[in-house]
Amino acid sequence: MRHKILSLLSVWGLAASLAVPAVAAGGLTAGASAAAPTARSAAPSAAEPAARKPGKPNKKWKVPLGPKFNNPMVPSERFVIERHILRAIRNTPKGEKIVISAYSLDRQVFADELIRAHKRGVKVQVLLNDHLVPNAQVRIQRVLGHKTTRSSFLKRCVSGCRADENEYNNLHSKFYLFSRTGRNRNVVMLGSHNMTLNAVRWQWNDLWTSVGKKQLYDQFVTLFNDMRPDWDRRRATYSFCEDGLNCPAGDQQKYFTTVFPRYTTPQTDIIIDILNNVQCVYTDAAGAQRRTLLRLSMHTMRGNRGNYIADKLRELYANGCNLRVNYGLMGFYTKQHIGAPTARGRVPLRSTGFNLVDDPVSTAPDDEEEPENIERYTHQKYFVLRGSYRGNVDSNIVWTGSTNWSSLGTPQDEILFAMHGRQMVRDYLENFDLMWRKPYSRDAYTTTYSEWKMVDGRRVGVKPMTTIEPDGLKAGGPTWEDD
Repeated sequence: MRHKILSLLSVWGLAASLAVPAVAAGGLTAGASAAAPTARSAAPSAAEPAARKPGKPNKKWKVPLGPKFNNPMVPSERFVIERHILRAIRNTPKGEKIVISAYSLDRQVFADELIRAHKRGVKVQVLLNDHLVPNAQVRIQRVLGHKTTRSSFLKRCVSGCRADENEYNNLHSKFYLFSRTGRNRNVVMLGSHNMTLNAVRWQWNDLWTSVGKKQLYDQFVTLFNDMRPDWDRRRATYSFCEDGLNCPAGDQQKYFTTVFPRYTTPQTDIIIDILNNVQCVYTDAAGAQRRTLLRLSMHTMRGNRGNYIADKLRELYANGCNLRVNYGLMGFYTKQHIGAPTARGRVPLRSTGFNLVDDPVSTAPDDEEEPENIERYTHQKYFVLRGSYRGNVDSNIVWTGSTNWSSLGTPQDEILFAMHGRQMVRDYLENFDLMWRKPYSRDAYTTTYSEWKMVDGRRVGVKPMTTIEPDGLKAGGPTWEDD
């Protein structure tokens, strides 16, 4: 076990609120701007849920099932996921256990509720990444301690909990477990959501919830317990499902989890394996020809891995799949890979990535355009399929979890979770369709109308020209989380 050196980046850190006025959903268009996030304040915003006064857990509360989504562009919908998790914490009774794995936590309201839960006799166990140490974490750790041999603790893993120790790897898995909350036992929540202000104000996120699935719950607890020692050498990848470790049908099981880290090449990449088993055009049970529907909402795609996954997506579109891709931040080379023309045209491509403030005057030379910090974006990592998969023409599957389709998406602590169900797919498609519309996303291609030709001595315009240009956005700034 390695020696840990924790550097307190700042006690006030990201736990404080960004003093930024809310942007109304109807008032934002692609390219619109809002006031810059210029300062941090410990005071919560008006739209923020106030910390609940201590009280007894409600034993009759029933945990809502299925996926939840926030909308960072509508103030009343920003806190949907956060409130869901907080209610579960508040309604966990004495003697039960709360287990949390996440990349980051800076919200004082989570510190308040986790401390209260501990003081009323709940075992509270939290693993986080070590990239920041805001005041909210300091407060929790002061009460719970950091020793993972105890029943309650907050521990920051270095370079991930099950990954090789280096400067790149992180604890990136996001799941929330409750042995009991309200009237429900064995509660599992997972998705893209961190316990941060960025997660509610600047990001699109998803969180899926199940109850009563003891084998699934137990497997996530086992994974968490394997993370507790904070290994400095990569632990083995493995999979589990609703039946435990015995999953003969693989991702055809009702619920199927792949645990990272794992060594990945184009030949061994789990995402490529998924995409290789999609049949784009098929005949349904009634004899009608159909196209498999695919929807991808991805926080980031970049690097060599992003490039070869983009090539495969483009190939599926060329083969007839009904594909749409929505991203937060995409590398320019990856964008060129996915956006290259096919016989069917280009892959439909939009982005939720926006720069919403007027940045300081650029010091770059006149012939260079300095990229701006991205400030609002999807943080989701989900892929939806309705159609033919592995020969099953009636497949309805959602893959979600923590792993980005980028080079860092596999060598660190991640989970990829597959789940089947028609209603599940409908819920995720509804969220995707919302983000696909203006003002929530923008066209990722550049269309110009400046081309022309001479006809009978007159200059006449020709059809619009579509090109692939850099988005002019970069990772960084106070609202970006590089996960």
